[in-house]
Amino acid sequence: MLTKKQAREQISAARDALSHEELAALSSAVQRRLFDFTPFSSCAFPMFFVSFRSEILTEGMIKQSLATGKRVAVPVTKIKERELVPSELNDFDAELAEGAYGVPEPKPEFLRPVSPLELDFVAMPGLAFDRSGNRLGYGGGFYDRFVSRLRPGVPLVALAFSFQLLDSVPTGEHDRKIDAIVTDSETIVFNRDNSVFRM
Repeated sequence: MLTKKQAREQISAARDALSHEELAALSSAVQRRLFDFTPFSSCAFPMFFVSFRSEILTEGMIKQSLATGKRVAVPVTKIKERELVPSELNDFDAELAEGAYGVPEPKPEFLRPVSPLELDFVAMPGLAFDRSGNRLGYGGGFYDRFVSRLRPGVPLVALAFSFQLLDSVPTGEHDRKIDAIVTDSETIVFNRDNSVFRM
């Protein structure tokens, strides 16, 4: 099995090799699947990550969510406190600027912190995933800590390219599993006992 370092390097290289056109086309395919996914289409207040570098593009998903009347939160990274704070976003184009680690975040004047308890869906980023629901993040542990503050049963759903699905992902004792993954080619639900996922 790959080490965490090897898996991160392998998937990062594959993502970085995508052309802008490939990135846009694959992201659009994920977006279509996400909006057809009942746990997402029925949610009222999702949190999305804002794309960084060669991550799957979430701009279109965020804009479509706002256009259909959903409230949308995006994470603000508090490096010193080692935590994520969800902030409500109203205008993707006007309200974001480069933040922690170079990831786009709301500008100070557009910070609207909300309680994690208000969220009813979380789109999870990550580098690699497997078919048991394991997730390999970027190594900071921000999301693993954040999800412990959500209401029980809130769907944790990864958005990823199909090549980010590996046979097995190395995990540690603090790594939180995801409930489902939406890729450009399939939607996989892991947590079938959760009533949220009775399709």
